[in-house]
Amino acid sequence: MTERNPYVIEGPAQICFSGGRTSGYMLHRILEANGGLPADCIVTFQNTGKEREETLSFINECSVRWGVPISWIEWDGFEQGSRSRCHIRIVDFETASRNGEPFSRLNDALGILPNPVMRTCTANLKVKAGRAFMLSRGYDEWDNVMGIRADEPRRVARLSAPGRDNGGGIPNLPLARANVRKADVLAFWRSQPFDLMLDPEGDFGNCDGCYLKARHKIVRAFMVEPERADWWINEESRPAGATFRNDRPCYSELKREALFYAKQIPFDFAEPETEEALIDCMCGD
Repeated sequence: MTERNPYVIEGPAQICFSGGRTSGYMLHRILEANGGLPADCIVTFQNTGKEREETLSFINECSVRWGVPISWIEWDGFEQGSRSRCHIRIVDFETASRNGEPFSRLNDALGILPNPVMRTCTANLKVKAGRAFMLSRGYDEWDNVMGIRADEPRRVARLSAPGRDNGGGIPNLPLARANVRKADVLAFWRSQPFDLMLDPEGDFGNCDGCYLKARHKIVRAFMVEPERADWWINEESRPAGATFRNDRPCYSELKREALFYAKQIPFDFAEPETEEALIDCMCGD
């Protein structure tokens, strides 16, 4: 018996495009396997306003080059009297927020900042915004097609766990089923006429100063572009005393650290590789 092609998708489905190489690879394979965008399937990108310009340009280029419509969505506040239902804005490459506006609106609405235990940004700006979009299109059940690779076993296990809340769509992980790994994704993009203009091993991926990134990665990124720290510093100034993490210095200290190391010649700063990498987040690759 021939195993079904994991990239053959039946709608209704939301195909999640984070703006990274992995989700771009997944989208290309789906288009290839189905002869275009499958019926009753919608490609979405949930913009937080903290994605880098290179990411936004990559999403737009995939859409144009491959002739596939991508719906750009932004969280735009809770429905009155609810913390589970939200409003959304439909934007595009030109009108998308670029200064963290949706993220700031969420922080103001909740009165707290996200942290590694309570990832309110992912839950609202990504999951609930995507759910609100699908509901607005008249769907009450759909598959949520995500670019999670086979070499991300913890993410696969979490998304496949029995009893998981699938109110945002039933997880469909074609890359994991196809045993796709990071090396496969990078090899694909080396063969393409365009690519995401960010180093796949670098420190500048989504979102620009994410609190889930290892401390040394954030400091390295702020060394190159110290102004990237300012939004994060401002968010930690309201409400007073709030921080994204209480197990390491606040963002103003991370910027100060970056400026200090930027003056050192030769530069030789790193932290132990035992520190966590970017953990499970829909803003990822």
